[in-house]
Amino acid sequence: MVRTLCYKVIDLNTHDEASPAQMEHLLNRQAEEGWELVTSFQRTHKALQVGSTIAPVPGLMSTVLVFKRDDAL
Repeated sequence: MVRTLCYKVIDLNTHDEASPAQMEHLLNRQAEEGWELVTSFQRTHKALQVGSTIAPVPGLMSTVLVFKRDDAL
């Protein structure tokens, strides 16, 4: 039997408006499918500005959730 470690990334942006209840539902659904939460973090999005400079976009952040699952093939 071959075992494969799979990863899944979910990027929730500010437009997803994840309330605590919605976040709990999302985490529970992933757990029911066999996914284990490995880590989560927030990231600031960046954009190319006039003049070819890259700058953070104020107020545009997202929460990234990283899951793993051990699949047996």
